[in-house]
Amino acid sequence: MFLKSLKYTALSFGAVSALLASEISVFDAGNINTDTPYGLTENEKVLFEQRQQIQKLSRELAQMRSQYEQLDSQMQGVRSVLDGTASKVGQSDAQARTLERRVEALDGNLSALRQEINRLRQYAQQTRTVQETNNERVRTVLGEISLLIDSINSSYAPKSQVDKLAQRVEELESPNRSQTSFIDSSALESKEGAVLIKEALEHFEAGRLDESRIRYEILVTKNYMPARSNYYLGEIAYKQEQWRTAIKHYKISIDLYDKADYIPRLLYHTAISFDKIGEPSNANRFYNALKTNYPDSKEAKASPNR
Repeated sequence: MFLKSLKYTALSFGAVSALLASEISVFDAGNINTDTPYGLTENEKVLFEQRQQIQKLSRELAQMRSQYEQLDSQMQGVRSVLDGTASKVGQSDAQARTLERRVEALDGNLSALRQEINRLRQYAQQTRTVQETNNERVRTVLGEISLLIDSINSSYAPKSQVDKLAQRVEELESPNRSQTSFIDSSALESKEGAVLIKEALEHFEAGRLDESRIRYEILVTKNYMPARSNYYLGEIAYKQEQWRTAIKHYKISIDLYDKADYIPRLLYHTAISFDKIGEPSNANRFYNALKTNYPDSKEAKASPNR
């Protein structure tokens, strides 16, 4: 019984020893490099604690480094965004400056345009004033011309009688008329008005006055440009010193149309014709009408001051 108990005790002690041998080595006593050191002296315990703190700090440093790297990556992203934004802001600022310069230029142009508009308004007002003055002068002169025409009618004959006497007056004042009466006008009458008026002007400018006169007379009967045709008939009579005949045709021409380009010469030659027949008062009316309505014409400048 005693032996049996001893044997059991020995086996139990061996099992415990083996178990302890498997968990704790006797050679690790005082080894601070293990996770669970034992058998440490006071210095070794201090070193172990410092080692633990250093490991803890290393882990924290590693975490901080990782966080720093993450933050740096994020900062790089933010910096990239900021750089892009700054670039856009710079572009926007440049565009804003460009727009500002354009606005300033447009403002300058608008200012110049306003000045030009004001100048044009003033010019238009001045022109309107001058035009109104000229219109009043024209109305006055036309009234005088109308009175003068009435005076001519009363002095020389109404139009109905003038037409009847025209041929007789021309025959009396033109000693050479009989010499040219043989010109056959029948062939001319079949021509178109445009052809006749061209031929009439060509003969007039070449000095073939009778050839020109016959064509203008046919044009009058055709009622083709009667105002111009009567004017040239007046010019032909004027050149042939047939003053009364010239006055008659000038009167008919201006009655038909008083805005033609030849009116200054018509007024001038009418005035001279009145002077030639000894009626200076009527001549002066036409000189004055010429100077008032056509002051810049060479005929007005050549007219006498009286």
